[in-house]
Amino acid sequence: MAKSVSVSLKFTDNISETLSKAPGNVKSAAMSILEVEAQRLEEYMKINRPWTDRTGNARAGLKAEVQNTNGDNVSIVLSHSVYYGVYLEYAMERRFAIINPTIQSQGHRVTQAFEGEIRRLLG
Repeated sequence: MAKSVSVSLKFTDNISETLSKAPGNVKSAAMSILEVEAQRLEEYMKINRPWTDRTGNARAGLKAEVQNTNGDNVSIVLSHSVYYGVYLEYAMERRFAIINPTIQSQGHRVTQAFEGEIRRLLG
């Protein structure tokens, strides 16, 4: 089984508390919003990867998935599915890293988009 590298983006401010008290339809909408944002993050990583593709496996193995671990805790997890993803992220002075740079450049946009949509849904 291939080992993977993953990092999750968690919402820890008052939006988490607001969401935990929200009705089921708002929670469902929130999951849909996060799914869309996860797709955008995955596409961003695949387009902006700093390495040159040799086989396309590393690019194809970049994933962004929404994980709901216990009902109220939801994360967008960014990961590699190839065994050498850990080397791309942490070796060679991190020149080929894409996960942390994606979080740094896109994380704020994701949280703003998510919070804006939730606030709109809650009125």
